[in-house]
Amino acid sequence: MSETAKNTQVKVNSNQKVSDTHKVSLVELIMILLLVGLLFVFFFGMRQLRIDKAAEALAHEKFEALIPVLQEAINATEEFRRNDEFGDYPFDFGQLNLMGSNAYEVKTDDTGMMYMETEDFVIHYDADNFNYTATTTENFGKAGIKVIYVLSESSYQVEDPAPERKPTILDEWLPQE
Repeated sequence: MSETAKNTQVKVNSNQKVSDTHKVSLVELIMILLLVGLLFVFFFGMRQLRIDKAAEALAHEKFEALIPVLQEAINATEEFRRNDEFGDYPFDFGQLNLMGSNAYEVKTDDTGMMYMETEDFVIHYDADNFNYTATTTENFGKAGIKVIYVLSESSYQVEDPAPERKPTILDEWLPQE
């Protein structure tokens, strides 16, 4: 065998050893990427879950502050109905003689309609349908969510124009009578 043939064989053998020791297969690469992906999913997912839970707890706390104010207005309306000679609900919010407190203020809008205002809600009395509507303000985190209490049925309803956006009011938070 000539010396040229021997030199070629030796070089081929040495190149195979180098390539075998540093070779990373496609499966190993996919497994590494999968583990890194799982790490990021759990880390950022759990972080976002904690943020969402804190925002929901804050919204629940703000909603719980509304319940006593709304209950005071409901009690005043029912008291008016019991004392009315015809058993009717008041036709105007002003007949209830509600004064402001630390939790709310009684105000009048441009049209002369009276309403109650808290830090996070505005409460209107609808004399035609005999219900109270508490609408969230921007201080709540999202404006436009309506909590409706129907006096004749003694029931609550929640109307959220965009329930997919947070924060929202959950039905579980409504008082059960």
